[in-house]
Amino acid sequence: MAFGSTIDTRPHVMGDMVMITGTYDGDDGGAVTAGNIDLSSLLSTIIAAGGNGDLPGSAGTVTVNVVLSAAAPTTLTLDFVSATTGSWWALGRRS
Repeated sequence: MAFGSTIDTRPHVMGDMVMITGTYDGDDGGAVTAGNIDLSSLLSTIIAAGGNGDLPGSAGTVTVNVVLSAAAPTTLTLDFVSATTGSWWALGRRS
């Protein structure tokens, strides 16, 4: 299975800012450790973002690194431990 993600259909609007949340699924048995989420239809630029991951069948959690790029200001790149699922968030300006 490849990287997959969902975007919550209920964004949180604060003036000209929008908080978008969603989930990701990289639980393919170990090969996937990164994925991109395109938010260009919702945001003109991402100001801050983060993510949380979990290990299936474990009480522990994993760190999800979120990379924001000036070349792609509306795309989140998630780097995570293989075979994990979790959630992500992004705060940005409305498009």
